[in-house]
Amino acid sequence: MILKLKLGYNKQDKIMYFLKCSKCGYFNEVKTDYLMFCAGCNKKLDNNYTEWQVYNPDKTSEDFKRLVCISEEEMRKNSVAETPKKKLNLKYWIAFAVAFAIFYAIGKFGGEAIYKSLSKPHFEKVLVDLSNELNKNCPLMIDAETRLDNTVALPNNIFQYNYSLINIDKESINIDEAKTYLEQQIVNTAKTNPDLKVFRDNKTTLRYTYKDKSGVFILTIEVSPDKYE
Repeated sequence: MILKLKLGYNKQDKIMYFLKCSKCGYFNEVKTDYLMFCAGCNKKLDNNYTEWQVYNPDKTSEDFKRLVCISEEEMRKNSVAETPKKKLNLKYWIAFAVAFAIFYAIGKFGGEAIYKSLSKPHFEKVLVDLSNELNKNCPLMIDAETRLDNTVALPNNIFQYNYSLINIDKESINIDEAKTYLEQQIVNTAKTNPDLKVFRDNKTTLRYTYKDKSGVFILTIEVSPDKYE
């Protein structure tokens, strides 16, 4: 389908930098000098700062950002250059972001460990822990278009993902079409994907909210247990 530390974040200009994985193409936000593994495929980054510095001992982390990484502004410019394709690909990249967040949350929290935790009592407390763990890396760029701002574990066993579409105006989206398509994809994923069994077993409602680049609310997709059982 699909850390504010020394490198990649400057307190004065607040520029974000990203390191592209040569294996899967995922753009990793660079928040530390010690970024070694891709969040998209979990493989080692060939162009990580630690190894780059070995061959460039006279260079600094700022040089690394300038020479190797790509800034948020550059990503925006590249996206603007591809604007004519945006509507054609709208379904794909929104659906990708939805699916990625589910799998990223589970994987980030600890693989097998989460499955053990999720089987324990007080499941809503586990969801709170899961949300807190994921939020440590938010805001998180999913791709050049989509930013995961944060997640929230809500009462009544609801897990919510909050997104911003950083290059999109609400007016440019066919909301009814997007909502219809997304609901179909999310429900199908919730029903069939084995990685989501823990949510199905505990009857968790999955909720996704989207805002446009100006922070204007676009839509909410909610998948309750009665839709995926």
